[in-house]
Amino acid sequence: MLAVVGCAAVLIVLFGDRLSRGVAVAALLAGAVLACTLAWRQNRAAERVSRAAELGQAMRFNEQLRAERKRNRAVLGTLAGRFDDLNAQLQQSKARTCALQQELSTLRGNFEALRVELELQAVLHPPAPVVELAPRTDSPDPWVTARELWRIDDRPAISRPA
Repeated sequence: MLAVVGCAAVLIVLFGDRLSRGVAVAALLAGAVLACTLAWRQNRAAERVSRAAELGQAMRFNEQLRAERKRNRAVLGTLAGRFDDLNAQLQQSKARTCALQQELSTLRGNFEALRVELELQAVLHPPAPVVELAPRTDSPDPWVTARELWRIDDRPAISRPA
């Protein structure tokens, strides 16, 4: 519609009288102002739509970041708990190592004391000779062996029960 009014105003300016030329120029100016106003409104509407889309995208991104931060806090809490558990195990291991080192030192000291005692005993009391006995091949009668042990040969013989 604005184009039709503009074309008519241009024709009037070119071929019309003085009064119609003024009216045509005024119509052209009003058309230009109207065109600028409509363009400005359309531009503002496009900016609003663009900003609303950007805002929606920013809000979705914000929600994603919040969810990621929440997951990261949960992971961090889990890792902190594991670290505390491992640290407690490390402290227990250190304490156990310390106790075992003390016990080892005590045992080493005892070993040295025993070694010195055994050397002293070996010097003071030489080892007794070992007599090897021949293995018995016959199965001895327990009553005879008992008599031999207790030397009861001079007493009357005890008969075995049947």
